[in-house]
Amino acid sequence: MEIFKAYDVRGIYPAMLNEETALGMGKAFGTFNPGKIVVGLDTRLSGPSLKKRLVEGLLSVGAHVVDVGVTASPALMFAVRFLKCDGGVMVTASHNPKEYNGFKFYRKNGIPISYESGINKIQELFRNRRFLQGKGQIEERDIHDGYVSFLMDNVRFSKKPTLKVVVDAGNGGGGVLYPDALRKAGLTVLELFCEPDGSFPNRDPDPSKPENLRALQNKVVQAGADLGFAYDGDGDRLAVVDTDGSIVPTGIVFSVLIRNVLDRTPGAKVVYTALDSMAIDDVIKEHGGVPIVCRVGHTYITQKLLEEKASVAGEISGHYYFKETFGADDAVFATLKLVETLVNSGTKLADYAREYPKYFSQVSETSRFKIKESEKLPFIERLKTQFRRDGYEIDTLDGVKVLFDDGWAMLRPSNTEPIISVSYEAKTKEGFDRIEKLVHEIVATIPQ
Repeated sequence: MEIFKAYDVRGIYPAMLNEETALGMGKAFGTFNPGKIVVGLDTRLSGPSLKKRLVEGLLSVGAHVVDVGVTASPALMFAVRFLKCDGGVMVTASHNPKEYNGFKFYRKNGIPISYESGINKIQELFRNRRFLQGKGQIEERDIHDGYVSFLMDNVRFSKKPTLKVVVDAGNGGGGVLYPDALRKAGLTVLELFCEPDGSFPNRDPDPSKPENLRALQNKVVQAGADLGFAYDGDGDRLAVVDTDGSIVPTGIVFSVLIRNVLDRTPGAKVVYTALDSMAIDDVIKEHGGVPIVCRVGHTYITQKLLEEKASVAGEISGHYYFKETFGADDAVFATLKLVETLVNSGTKLADYAREYPKYFSQVSETSRFKIKESEKLPFIERLKTQFRRDGYEIDTLDGVKVLFDDGWAMLRPSNTEPIISVSYEAKTKEGFDRIEKLVHEIVATIPQ
């Protein structure tokens, strides 16, 4: 399977990528994006050896490497800006299981590099071995205090916070930073799985899976905490648990962040994806914002937020993006903005949930169906042709989205896996059942 993905380089270690891969990645990235480069890693067991060879590759092409050690991806993106560097590389496989590892690439200002904006060129250099020659230098920097100070500079409480929260870092990179940041903000913090451990002994790194939040749910209830927060392996994905132990849908979390921005900046632009519920569009318009639709994926969303000069963005996987972070998806920044809203408004998440527009929806729990990698894109193209022939209105921004008077259905190819994801939504139960029947008929045709 190809390790060069839409947003990063990723694969199983050492079968798909190893130390020699890391050496070549360092040379290729340092050739593509020369200058002063920040390097960090999450807690995965293969991380130190991969980072060592990555750095060797960067140095061999003349890069000035700034090693920030074990950290979270949002902190590394901050470091690129804060230290006025030319780019960055994070050794991580994000939310993937422990046997995976990989590399996320960033240009100046910590802006992520997508396949179209540079990973394709890194891939070409990696394969052709046309590298620069040079002799670089390396320095180590601790960015912990600088990052926490940045976070504190961007949160404003109208009264002293009294919230007790549980932080579940899943033994990933967020554990070295996030509890401290939330304590600095005045919260009472109970730590859960915050010790760095790349064997991930307590749960899988992906907090978007309900089964990975059970320990957090129990801890919140047992401790009588107000909220619980869970993060993925590199700390850029957020899941939220309410005081009763229930998992808060990402749409509701996003709606709170949208209202936080629009209360402060009426008329601001908000970026959301074609996969989001119609409720998000409703919330944006109801509170005087300007909705901007984008395709799924953190590199595309960051680019769209910057192009549109938008204030906030989000997607149902639990990634949230902000103008203040130069468009970066920052899970602890989102956490603080969520808490800021609740403290300053004197409301609870349950209050926002009650106000959240209700639809009949198969969105937050997207269905995923395996398909051969070679069949993924041709299958979507055949669907586009079929829907047009049958007279349906479609949107092809990201996969294919069929638009009805009372709802929609969307099928999109995963950017990172041999998967077709399926979501649908309707205003009424009758409409939902009708759309679901159509979806099931389409799913039955997915090549196995």
